This record gives sequence, C-alpha cells and structure tokens, in this order.
Amino acid sequence: MNRARIVPPAVVAAVYGALALAGLVFAISNDSAGPDIVVLAVFAAISLWAENAHVLLPSAISVSPSLMVVIATIAALDGHGVLTGAALVGAANGLTWELIRRRRVASVVVNASQFLVSSVAAGWAYQQTAAVPAVVRVVLTGLAFAIVNVGLVLPAAVLLYQESASKIWADMRPALPGYLAFGALGALVGELYDTLGPLAIVLLLTPIVIARATFHSFLQLVEAHDATIGVFLRAIHAKDEYTGKHTERVCRYSVYIGEQLGLPHSRLQHLHHAALMHDIGKLAVPKHLLNKPGKLTDDEFKRVQRHAHVCIDILDLVDFLKPMTAAAAGHHARYDGGGYGGTGERPLEAYIVGVADAYDAMTSTRSYRRALPMEVAFDELRSKAGTQFHPDCVEALIAAIVLRGERHGFGHEIDTVAFDVPPPVTGVGSAGLGDRAPGGQEVLPPRTATTDAARQPVVRQA
Repeated sequence: MNRARIVPPAVVAAVYGALALAGLVFAISNDSAGPDIVVLAVFAAISLWAENAHVLLPSAISVSPSLMVVIATIAALDGHGVLTGAALVGAANGLTWELIRRRRVASVVVNASQFLVSSVAAGWAYQQTAAVPAVVRVVLTGLAFAIVNVGLVLPAAVLLYQESASKIWADMRPALPGYLAFGALGALVGELYDTLGPLAIVLLLTPIVIARATFHSFLQLVEAHDATIGVFLRAIHAKDEYTGKHTERVCRYSVYIGEQLGLPHSRLQHLHHAALMHDIGKLAVPKHLLNKPGKLTDDEFKRVQRHAHVCIDILDLVDFLKPMTAAAAGHHARYDGGGYGGTGERPLEAYIVGVADAYDAMTSTRSYRRALPMEVAFDELRSKAGTQFHPDCVEALIAAIVLRGERHGFGHEIDTVAFDVPPPVTGVGSAGLGDRAPGGQEVLPPRTATTDAARQPVVRQA
C-alpha cells in the first residue's frame, strides 16, 4: 500500500545535509593536519566504484562493503587527517550513479550525508581506542559506524521510500555481522598500504567483488522464485478472473494480519508467498463450479474441496514452495480442529490466510451473492472467532484495516468482475462458493433483493 509522505524529501535532505555539514566541521576542527591527497584519492575512487556496484534489497536498501573502504582509509592515513579523510571517503559512498541518473537528489544527499557522519563516527572511535588491542579496536570502530549508520538509514528510508521500519530493519540485520568482517579486512589493508602500496588495493577489491557476486546470486534466486510464483498467478488469472483478484487481496490482508501480530520479516515473506498460492488448487476445479450462481450439490462440493489437496500436490513439486504447503493448503482448517484439507500441520500462517480468505469472500461480489458491508464481515468474523477462526488473527485484521482507514465491501469494491449471471443481493452464504443444496439437489438463489440481505449467518469457505 502506498503511504502518504509525511515529510517532503527536500526537508529530509536538508536535515541530513545539515548533519553532514556539522560532521565535516567537527572532522576538520579535530584534525591536526589534512589527509594525504594520494591516499584520499585512491580510497575515494574505490568507494565510488564499490557503491556503484551495490545491489538493492527488496526494501530499496543497498548493500555495499563501504565500511571496509572507510576503515582502510582510516588505517592508511595513520593518524594524519583521519576524520577529514574518513568524512570525504564516506561521502563518496553516497554518490550512486543510478540515483543521480533518476534525479533522486534527496536520496543522494541523504546517502552521502549519512555515510559521512557514520564514517566520522568510525574515525573518532578508531582514534579514541589507540591503546586497546587491535581486534577490540576494529570491533569498536565497526560498532560505531554500524550504530550511526543504522540510526540514520532507518528513518530516512521510512520517510523517502514509505517502507515500514520493520521491513527495512529485517533487510539490514543479516548484513550487520559483515560489518566486523569487512572492518577487520579494511584495517588490515590500511595497515599494509604503507608497505605494499597499490598491491594492498587488490586485497580490498577482492572481497568487494566476491560480496557483489554473492549478493547478486542471492537476488537472482529470489527473482527466480518470484517469477515461478508469477507463472502460477497468471495461470489462476487466466482460469478465473475473480479467483486471480481474490488471491491478490487475500495476500494483502494476510500481510496486514502478520504485520499487526508482529511477525518477523522472514515469516512475513513466507506468509506472503503462502497466501498467493492458497488457491492454486482451483486450477483443477471446473470454472462453471467456481462461478456457479446457486448452491452446490454434494458431488460438486466434494470436487471443489479437492482444490486443497491439489494445492498440496502442486507445492510438493517445487522445492522452494514445499515449506509453505501447510500454510497455503491449510487455510480451510478451523481453529477448533475441524475443517478440511491441509497437511495435518496447523501453523499460525494457515489461520491467518483463513481469516483473510473469509474476509475477502464476504466483502467482494461473488457469483452467488453481492459484496457484504465491511461491518457485517467484521461481525461475522468475531462471531466465529474461537471456533472457525483464530481470535488473534480476527482482531489483528480488523485493527489493521481500521488503522489504515480502508473501506471494503458493499459500495467500496475496486476489483469487480462481470459474471455471466448477475449475482443477487441475497445470496446463499457469506463466504466460500456457497452452501450445498439439501439432499444433493441444485437450488438456485432467489433474485429478489431484501433490505436485510447483508445479514448472512453462515461463514462457509470452499
């Protein structure tokens, strides 16, 4: 969901620019001499190259071994203009050509500024720890850089990219141990620079190239996974337009619930994929049953129920999808132990998808019934909480929707589908594909509208 900007990018850039100016003034005023121009030029050039060889994580946060170059600069300057040198080399890390090309001036200013301030913090820590063992010194220097870097990147990314702080932190957290490794190597390269000269640069460039290749391979794998899921989603859309749009909405609502429950980013990603795949088994259900305007016979209902088992069969064929099978195929499991489908496991994600699935079934127009008002859907979910639905998931979804100020259901639909037979206002159920006909006989719903049509007591999913 797009979030409205609370603070204009120009204001964010101005604040960070002021911090950078203060950091540069602090560096110059606390250095007894200026940095060696050759050392500064060499490491600034490496910084520019390294940062422009970065990779973007899903939240638009980049990963680059900038700390390694900064600490190498600090060590190579050997006490002469350390803070100023660190500031200038650090600022070079923010000059990303891709952002400049796209005229993202605010992002460039913020990046350069936060790198400058983080690098000055690292240089100051390096100076203050001259008397401690080398290993401890490197750790403290890296820690100073990391604390300032994270403290400045998080709010900037939230303001500039409208990403959630939890998602950004989840992207950054796995990279934090690398600060120590890169920091140690940077210190070693800096110490060897006086002895080996340009040869020491090889030691600096090698891990940068390796890190770049490793992250790039990881993101290629992620893209391949996303492309695979995309193929399945296109197949669902091609089979049935309503099911395709329903799948996307269920995914969005599921993530709402997961975020409200405080799930970590890794589980949110798992939940996101499981929700997208929860109805993949409907590829095996005839379209005339998916869009039947009346009640289903017993035989038809059994055929529809098979989609949960087909979901398991499909996900078991794809290695990276197997771990989400229980969550995707178990969305018809009831909180009280009933329901159908699934693998026998009942993870929280399955209950989350189940609540999201039922909510969208009620608040969207289906072949057998027009969309219900959002308030009716809330009442239905709450009335079945503790029996059909997980109570925490129900309250999390309601809280998330209210917090976002969203409106769904009757009068607020966006993704509408044209059915062959116009759905009646009064339907045969508030969720799923409808009730089964008594005795296995087909019964068509009445076509007359009633003022109390929204009050459907049954939440039955299929």
